[in-house]
Amino acid sequence: MKDEEMMENALAKFADEARTKFMEGIREHNPDGTKGLSRMRLLQKIDSCKEEVIDLWFYLYAIEQEAIEGPRNQG
Repeated sequence: MKDEEMMENALAKFADEARTKFMEGIREHNPDGTKGLSRMRLLQKIDSCKEEVIDLWFYLYAIEQEAIEGPRNQG
């Protein structure tokens, strides 16, 4: 697959999955419209970003370990 094709596929997948995930987050965390990103203070957004980075770190670490050690049996 050429880089340009991979890019287009990745962007299309992101657009679809990002919208779905964001809408699920709205339904879970802001169903009545009284909260949300536009109402968060800057420091609240920064704290939320830090929490997401921490989660991402553990996902990346697990992927790295799998790359080093090989996949574990799933079951």
